[in-house]
Amino acid sequence: MARKTQLLTAITLFSLIGASGAALADDATTQPVVQDQIQQLQARVAQLEARQATPTTAPIIFKTNTSNAGAGLNDVVSSISGGWDGTRFTLASEDGNFTFHPGVVLDVRDMLSYRENIPTKGAGEVAALGNDSQNGFDLTRARFIVDGTLFHQAGYFLQVSADQGTGLTLLDAVGSYRFGTSPFSAKVGQFKDPVWHERSLSEANLLAVDRSLTENFLAGGQGSRIQGAALTYDADRLRAQVVAHDGFNSQNTKFFEAGGVGAGVGGESGVTPTDFGFSGRAEYMLIGNRTESFNPFNEYEQFTSLHARQDILVLGGGADFSQANSNELLAHSVDLQYNSVCGFSAYAAYLGTYRALHTNQGVAPGYYYDNGFVAQAAYVIDQRLEPFVRYDWTRFDPSSTRAVTGLNSHLVQEVTAGANYYIYGQKLKLTVDGTWLPHGSPADADALGVLRDSGRYEFVLRTQLQVAI
Repeated sequence: MARKTQLLTAITLFSLIGASGAALADDATTQPVVQDQIQQLQARVAQLEARQATPTTAPIIFKTNTSNAGAGLNDVVSSISGGWDGTRFTLASEDGNFTFHPGVVLDVRDMLSYRENIPTKGAGEVAALGNDSQNGFDLTRARFIVDGTLFHQAGYFLQVSADQGTGLTLLDAVGSYRFGTSPFSAKVGQFKDPVWHERSLSEANLLAVDRSLTENFLAGGQGSRIQGAALTYDADRLRAQVVAHDGFNSQNTKFFEAGGVGAGVGGESGVTPTDFGFSGRAEYMLIGNRTESFNPFNEYEQFTSLHARQDILVLGGGADFSQANSNELLAHSVDLQYNSVCGFSAYAAYLGTYRALHTNQGVAPGYYYDNGFVAQAAYVIDQRLEPFVRYDWTRFDPSSTRAVTGLNSHLVQEVTAGANYYIYGQKLKLTVDGTWLPHGSPADADALGVLRDSGRYEFVLRTQLQVAI
């Protein structure tokens, strides 16, 4: 602003002196002096204009080594610029052939768990009997992400974690390719099994502090990531993908190693070692319209209606068939999500797992069916405060869980209520929620704040600050 004032002042003086010079043009003694003053002011104005044209913060520019022409990216990238675009930090080549986005997700929580009348041998991770309370801070998620594009058509995504103080672990490593302008694309690598919508959402885009206990026991909590290849169709109102993989829960395995889950409480327990698997999911937009500049499925990638641009209603469903020698698993789900520009959102899902176990891999042979459902609703007030409620119910097949030590109930219910306060959207938000489990939990889910106390009362209070960029 100061430079603009100086420039305007100089121009004004220039005009006044120019007028005075014209009036004194006939005076031979003053003409040289006036002309000298005009020349000095012209030089000063030129300097101020040059300064005004120079931005106060220049973009970051990195020049490639042009002396090494013909080697790697130097053939296609002459320079790379970067900066914050208001959404994320991006590095990009001038020609658009290359983009790079670094990111982090940090979830810091204070969690309180109170359990009543813990039965003998039912304490789980925390060896306690009777009434017990546990409270403390937890760096539940520490995720580091890089993603971007290569030559417009190809993409990559890499995510590692150091959740709850563990060493760095590879979560996702994906290479993708879009076939020209067609609606088809392909990806290979390690990624989330697409069967369950709640699991497929980014951890930064959840509604409550964490996912539901039903999802944890029957879905991605046990086998969320697979290694394989997928083909995706995405056009108009339909989005669908099919995947061939090494079997559920094949995360970070070698090509000759097997995944799956052995002994435990969950809808996939006893299905190991896996040989192969196939997954598929389809989503159809019942309400919502695509435009050249907006894809309504972007609204579908978060539960909240914060800053919603369209009303959407999406019906989805998926399945995973995995084989582990003579043991087999069929996991499936169907879900419905609604988001509105008025701030209201709702989601409901049914989840089921069918296991045909012919050999004992931690669970007695037999045919088992476990199922459950999740329902939740929320409302955004003034794009800041968002109260929400959630109820989920899980039923384990009694014959598969009867032999589990300390398991007093095959039913698990979870009633959750809380609120989000959006400081800077999903990138910086505070979430507080409380959960009541009238029958407790048959297994530990410590990342959710839930500890084992099967058949008994449990209450969990969680406060979380999230940073996601």
